[in-house]
Amino acid sequence: MLLDLHMHSEYSEDAKPNASVEAICRASVARGLSIIALTDHKDFYFEHPPLFLDIDAQRRDVARCQHEFDGALTLLSGVELGEIHACSEAAEYVTAYDFDEVIGSLHVRRANDIDIYFQDWEQTNPDAFLEEYFADLLRMVRVGGFDILAHIDYPLRVMKRPDGVPPSFAGWEDRIEPILREIIDREIALEINAANLFGWQKKVGTPRFILDMYRNLGGSMISVGSDSHCAPDVGRGIEQCLDHAREAGFHEIAVFYKRKAHAVSI
Repeated sequence: MLLDLHMHSEYSEDAKPNASVEAICRASVARGLSIIALTDHKDFYFEHPPLFLDIDAQRRDVARCQHEFDGALTLLSGVELGEIHACSEAAEYVTAYDFDEVIGSLHVRRANDIDIYFQDWEQTNPDAFLEEYFADLLRMVRVGGFDILAHIDYPLRVMKRPDGVPPSFAGWEDRIEPILREIIDREIALEINAANLFGWQKKVGTPRFILDMYRNLGGSMISVGSDSHCAPDVGRGIEQCLDHAREAGFHEIAVFYKRKAHAVSI
C-alpha cells in the first residue's frame, strides 16, 4: 500500500501551479496512492499575524473530493501548523475544525524572523543556530496539540557551514533525545519526509541515526510524506520513505483518522 500523509494544495501560500485539490486527487489515483492527507500550511509566528489559510474553502473542496473519489482514494483532512507553541490561537484553531491529522512543524525560530529556508547562512553561526533550533523544537513538542512531528531535519535542506563541511545533526544527540522522548510520551508520530531526496542530500529524512534513537527509546509511530506542493509531485519519494522505515526496523505507518492513530502495515 502506498500512502502520502503530507501534501499541500493551492491553499498553501507556497503552492506551485496545478495544485487544486481535485488535481491532487486525480494525480494520487494515477500514482497508485491509496491514502493521502491534505495538510495545507497554517503558520503561527510569535508576533506576526497568522499566515492566511482559507480553511473553509479548502475543507469544502476536500469534502467534495472525498465524495467524488470515494472507493478510489481515501482523502484525509489535515493541516500543517507551524510554530504551534508560539500563539494561543493555535490550540483554539485545532479544536475548531474536525481534522483527521495535525502536523506540527518549525519553520521560524523566533519573533518576526524569516523562514529557515531564507536564513543568511554566510552570517550565521551554525552551532548557535542549532542550539536555538533544538531548544525551540523541544518547546514546541512540550506544548503538543499535534499528531505528527514534521521534518525534524528541516534545516539540513538549506543549512551551510563556513568550513564547507556538509551540515549534519551528528553530535547533537543530547539535544535530540529529549525531543524524541517527549513525542513518545505524547504519542506523536515521527515523520519520514521525502523532500531531502530531491535536494543536495539525495536521501529522505529523518536521518537514520535519529530513527535508531527513536526506536531504541521505545518509539513506534512513523509517518511518511512527500511534502509535495503540486499535483505532479504527489507521492514523490514515498517508496524510498517506506524503505527507510523498514530498514530502521519499522513495519507500520501511523495513519490518523479523526486524530486517532491506526497502524497500517508496510
